[in-house]
Amino acid sequence: MNIVRLSSIRKYYRSSAAQALDGVDLELDSGEIHAVVGENGAGKSTLARILCGFERPDSGSLYVKGERADFSSHRDAERAGIGFVPQYSMLAPGLTAAENVALGHEPRRLGPFTDRRRASYEFSLLADRYGFAVDPDAVVASLSAAERREVEILRALARGGSALVLDEPTSILGEKETASLFALVRRLRDSGAGIVYISHRAGEIADLADRVTVLRSGAVERAFAAADVDECELAGLIVSGAACADPDRTEGGRTAGLRGGAAPGEPALVIRGVSQRARGSGSLLRVDLTVRSGEIVSVIALGGNGLETLEDVAAGIVSPDEGDVLVKGRPLARWPGRELRSRVMAYLPTDRENRGLSPKASVAMNAVAGRLFDYSFSEFAAGARPLADAAGMLGGFGVANWKGRRVDTLSGGNRQRVVASRELSGGAEVVVAANPAQGLDRGARSRLFSRLAAMRDSGSAVLLLSSDPDDAAELADRSFALYRGRLIPVERGESFEAAFSKALTGARQ
Repeated sequence: MNIVRLSSIRKYYRSSAAQALDGVDLELDSGEIHAVVGENGAGKSTLARILCGFERPDSGSLYVKGERADFSSHRDAERAGIGFVPQYSMLAPGLTAAENVALGHEPRRLGPFTDRRRASYEFSLLADRYGFAVDPDAVVASLSAAERREVEILRALARGGSALVLDEPTSILGEKETASLFALVRRLRDSGAGIVYISHRAGEIADLADRVTVLRSGAVERAFAAADVDECELAGLIVSGAACADPDRTEGGRTAGLRGGAAPGEPALVIRGVSQRARGSGSLLRVDLTVRSGEIVSVIALGGNGLETLEDVAAGIVSPDEGDVLVKGRPLARWPGRELRSRVMAYLPTDRENRGLSPKASVAMNAVAGRLFDYSFSEFAAGARPLADAAGMLGGFGVANWKGRRVDTLSGGNRQRVVASRELSGGAEVVVAANPAQGLDRGARSRLFSRLAAMRDSGSAVLLLSSDPDDAAELADRSFALYRGRLIPVERGESFEAAFSKALTGARQ
């Protein structure tokens, strides 16, 4: 049965003269996973926001179970049975997981007061039903990115919708969390729900989808049954001109051309004897790690093993309970913040929405945020120099149609490019890059990795933190796995991928 149908949907952003959607048609049936794919900026997230009531189309029609629908808010879409799991968290960080799921539908006691005990109980029942292990009473701000994603999914499911829209749901998940999500999505499909799955990852779509719609420049390029194409052909449809085989890939599938050949220089980032207790994201236990100038060192981990805690420590977000973090020989805590961030350290956070961007500010202001003190009052007020600097940075990272737009109107991949353009355009001596390729399509990922390799070759020290072993395989000069808070060296060789798999699951200690 047809649950949702979109007909001739158009959306035009006048501020940037961008046609985000141009006559898009889409149908979703019960009991199917319908993938919407395309490059960054193809219109995927705009389509999701219209379907879920966050934006209104300029023209076109939306039907739910055969009836014409006109959503003026996300609450209207929820009442129509459409749940939404956004790419970026929309949770209230100061509330508990259970309170976030119940928000707007709170169980009451004694009149207007929220029954928190019942909210926690109902959350636990829902989490148990779908196999999630999130503590209902944990404050969202203390949860890992993967756990916050689970809360987002549970909140959508709690509304009891017959349709679920997942916008790049695996962009912040590791391999284990992704497998759990896939199992959940299949169970929902088999129970009769219809799922719109938005992604640019060919492998995910080939494994999961029943039907596929390809968007390019806001229009439907092709729609087909997923079984009609293989992963190779699908990759070429998602990213125009993409090839399955890369002639530069050698050594058992790893990209040799991005790794350095010169000997590294002096220690630039030293993590010495660091232990850090953490809730949700995993603790660190006596971690020793040195990154020298002119090398890329990767640390790969599955969720809950301490990767986010290591990110917090390396970037100076938190001070370790034990041990020291040195940047260019000086304790990290003793660096003046402005000098550290403007000249010495670049930081690409996993949680770019809360740590890397000011969502309500313009794209241009986000791009030049690290340079604001370089402008005189008259230069800033006139705006010509900041806009010229923003254009230079954003153009180098392929961000288009950004003038006059707020950053929260961009697609997820373009938001990541904005962060990368700001952080990697200043020649930083130390780079902490945490899941830098999340949300990026194949072409943008390649350009970003080439930029990190170029910075390494010019003498920067790069610490790459990721949940994807392929990142280390392509880019790193030295690699480690992080398992239960401890670092495990992973040597290169014919069994590189197998060695990572063992280390990440504790098979090798």
